[in-house]
Amino acid sequence: MPIVAAILLLHFFIIRLDTNTLMKFLLGAFFMVVGIPIFLYGVDLSILPIGEHLSEALVRTNRLGWIMGGAVFLGFIASAAEVDLHILARQVSSITEGGFDSRLMILLVSGFIGLMVALSLLRILKNYPLNRVMAVLYGVILILGIFSKPDILAIAFDASGSTTGSISVPFLLALSAGMSAMSRRKDAETNDAFGILGIASAGAVIAVMLQGLLYKGGLLGGSLPAAQPIEQSVLLAFLKAIPDYAVETAIILLPILLVFLIVNAISLKLKAHQIHKIWIGTAYTYLGIVIFQTGVNAGFIEASQQIGFQIAAMEKPWLLIAVGVVLGVITIPAEPSIHILTKRIEDETAGAIRARVVMLAMCIGVALSVVFSILRVLVPHILLWHFLLPGTLIAVILSFLVPALFVGIAFDSGGVASGTMIAVLILPFANGAAAYTPSANIVQDGFGVIALVAMTPLITLELLGLIYKFKVRANEKAAKAALAEEE
Repeated sequence: MPIVAAILLLHFFIIRLDTNTLMKFLLGAFFMVVGIPIFLYGVDLSILPIGEHLSEALVRTNRLGWIMGGAVFLGFIASAAEVDLHILARQVSSITEGGFDSRLMILLVSGFIGLMVALSLLRILKNYPLNRVMAVLYGVILILGIFSKPDILAIAFDASGSTTGSISVPFLLALSAGMSAMSRRKDAETNDAFGILGIASAGAVIAVMLQGLLYKGGLLGGSLPAAQPIEQSVLLAFLKAIPDYAVETAIILLPILLVFLIVNAISLKLKAHQIHKIWIGTAYTYLGIVIFQTGVNAGFIEASQQIGFQIAAMEKPWLLIAVGVVLGVITIPAEPSIHILTKRIEDETAGAIRARVVMLAMCIGVALSVVFSILRVLVPHILLWHFLLPGTLIAVILSFLVPALFVGIAFDSGGVASGTMIAVLILPFANGAAAYTPSANIVQDGFGVIALVAMTPLITLELLGLIYKFKVRANEKAAKAALAEEE
């Protein structure tokens, strides 16, 4: 509702959306308000239990080869099922007019995420420190980044955030938590429960960079897609779009269900009431995603692009930055995946780390990332790596200074913050601003927003961990001093 209120205030007092776009946005918002709670309820009943049960089945094999092979496959289908990745791929294909193969991008990203999920589970089993694993992965990304073109770099880092969304987040977190709980190292269980999303995100960056190295064309160009006129009612246009998203969602969810049913028949053998509950949850998940996808794709993206374009056309940089920051901050609480992660954090730490504190830190990080993104659009010669390189170095250095629990939480939060709402509201907003700005390239400067949104919350949460560490030390010193006085 804050997002709807902000867009309406902009429409009535600052810019003017055309009637069709505004009506599609409002109807899309209604679809999302209906779809998100249905989806989240379904996730609790189906996707989370499926992830936990599949991780249990992998551990039961007691064979490292089976565990790694299963992890690759599960990571692949979780990524291929991710709604956010398909939304990003659709936008890349639309803006570049098919110049970048979005289908190949989905396949490569899903494959590399499968490899990264296997690496994450191996890290849990072998007790490898997360900060060292991330340092190595970022080193590989840095080397590939030296040889990557700026436009490919922007898409690659955006892919990292788009792979950790409403489907993959609960599934992968459940997979990681299940593996951690059964790894016979209860003292490290809470630390191991996090980190899988950060590792998976790094795999997405590597995949798109490798695709970019194979791409033989020049710099990708593009433009905003032309708004399609509606010859019938807006509601009828939405209803006609539903069958396409229904088929797409069925294709997305079907592999996960088939794998679960096969594994259950062979190994798990769950009771009838447990299977019944998962089936009900799957129905809710399916219905929620279809409604949500329809609202997002048919209503939100076009309105966001127009808002960015029209505000940039006013040639008031401070206003463009201010509107971007406001939209970025109010987008975070609207992101379904964030609530899943923050609830998991609060549960895993027995309330020691409150969900609201994590949410606030992520909002601050996203506000900074939007400022950086708009500066890239407005100021020539400011490139994405000017922010990502120092930001990544800071994140890696901090990972060796903060408590291990905060390392996993921070790297996971970066991917989750850059979820569906960022992809359909902030990314199109930046694309619209870049489309108007003469010195900007819509691909090179318009994309990259998701990458920055994934980076800044990571750093803010690590700083939160550093503050937490200092407070614990201060409390310990105070307790020792009090004890010494008593003695």
